[in-house]
Amino acid sequence: MIFVRKDRLLKINSKMIILLFACFISCSVFSQFHGRKHQPLMELNGVYAMNGWFVSPGTTFMLPNTLKFLGYDKSDGKPKGRLGLYLEFGRYNIFPEGGAFFNYMDYSLAYKRLSGSVNKRSKIFRHNYLLGNFNINNIIQLSDKTFIQNSLGANLDFKLWERSNDAPTNQRLLFSLHYKIGYGIKFTKTIFIIPSLETPILNVKQWEKAKSTYGIYNNRYRPLILSFRILWLRKPSRAACPPVYAHPDDKAKQDAYMMGH
Repeated sequence: MIFVRKDRLLKINSKMIILLFACFISCSVFSQFHGRKHQPLMELNGVYAMNGWFVSPGTTFMLPNTLKFLGYDKSDGKPKGRLGLYLEFGRYNIFPEGGAFFNYMDYSLAYKRLSGSVNKRSKIFRHNYLLGNFNINNIIQLSDKTFIQNSLGANLDFKLWERSNDAPTNQRLLFSLHYKIGYGIKFTKTIFIIPSLETPILNVKQWEKAKSTYGIYNNRYRPLILSFRILWLRKPSRAACPPVYAHPDDKAKQDAYMMGH
C-alpha cells in the first residue's frame, strides 16, 4: 500500500492553483499588449441592455486518481468515472464600460449529477445536487467573433439525493472555489456560445486539507463540468435609460464644449 504525506499533497495542490493563476494572468497580459485591435464583441452605446439571461446544458465526469504519487490505493479496487447530466440557468451583468480586467459577472442555479464507481465489490455512487454558482469573467478577444473566457468563481452544492450501494460517501452541503476556461463564439449579433471546462481549485466545505478533489470511498475523484453556455443580448426596455459609454476623447471634447458655454 502506497501513501503520500499530507504536506506533499498540500504542496502539489498549492502549486496547481498558482500555475492556474499564472496562466490566467499571462494570457490576459499577452493579449492586451500584443493583440491587434478587433471589432468589439458588443456595442456599449445603449443598443443592448447590460444584463440578461443564459442557459448552459452540459455533462459532468468524475476523473479518478490513478497515480500512485498522489495517493492512489489499489487495495480498494480501480476507480472509474461516469458521465452525468448538468443543466444551468442564470443571469449575467456586464461591468460599467465593459470592465477593466474582469468584464462581467454571472450567477445561476444548476443541477448536476456526479457519478463514479470502483470495480471491487461493484461500488457505484450517483450524487445529485442543486447548486448556486457565482463567477467573475475575463474576456481575451482573439478575433472579431472569437474569444477566450477565464472565470473564477464559487459554488454551493446541496445534495438532493444519493444512489449508492454503500454508505453515504460525503457531506450533504459542499462549498468550493472553482476555475473555468471557455472558448467563446459570437454566433450571431445577439447570441454567444461558450463551451467551457470547469473544475474545483479548493474545497472549503467539506474541508479536505486544501485538496481540490473529492474523497469518495477510499479513492479521490476530480469533478469536471463540460458546459455549453448560450448567452443572448437583449434590447433595453422602454422604461430603462441604458448608460452610453463614450470614447474618452469624445467625452473630453464634450466637457470642453460645455465649459465654454
